Amino acid sequence: MAQIPYYDNPIGSLAVTVELQHAADVYLVDQANFNVRQRGGRFQYFGGHYVQTPVTIRVSGSGRWYLIVDNGSGEQYRYTWSK
Repeated sequence: MAQIPYYDNPIGSLAVTVELQHAADVYLVDQANFNVRQRGGRFQYFGGHYVQTPVTIRVSGSGRWYLIVDNGSGEQYRYTWSK
C-alpha cells in the first residue's frame, strides 16, 4: 500500500498544491476523517474531483492533515505544503 502524505499543522491555516498528470479526486482530510475513511466509512473532506492542474486546497485547523489523491491508475503526482 502506498504511503499517504500528511502534514502536522500546529496552528492556523494550511494549503497544499498538487500537480496532476490526469483528472483525479484530491482530498485533504483531518485525522478523524482519515480514520473513518480507513474503516471504509463516509468521510468529510476538502477538495473534490479535478480535471485541471495545479490544484490548491486551503484549510484552517491544527492537527494532522492527510492528502489523498485517487487517480484510478496509481500515477505519480507532485505536491507542496504551505502555510
